[in-house]
Amino acid sequence: MLSKRIRNMTPSSTVALTGKVGELKRQGVDIISFNTGEPDFNTPENINKEAIKAINQGFTKYTAVAGILELREAICEKLMSDNGVKYKPSQITVGTGAKQSLANAILTVCDDGDEIIVPTPC
Repeated sequence: MLSKRIRNMTPSSTVALTGKVGELKRQGVDIISFNTGEPDFNTPENINKEAIKAINQGFTKYTAVAGILELREAICEKLMSDNGVKYKPSQITVGTGAKQSLANAILTVCDDGDEIIVPTPC
């Protein structure tokens, strides 16, 4: 038996829109997609090379739940230099995307029965 949460789950609107955009592009429609955070260009070559280098060096295991410490330290440095705000790495969490991060935040502060107001479009 599946959980009530899963039985009540509906497909992601952004994923459905991504499929529709892909379909329109295959039909030759010139379309600009604003539905997902995907850029309209390939990953830059310098990032590809560093990713391959990391894989070849065996950097292929799970990381800390909050994210790689060095990355969180770099984020702290960026926030200080660009925004003038000071954080410690322990106050930074790195996620795989906005949906995961938002879901984690909502599940952290909301309980069953709580009302959540989400303005749309969102």
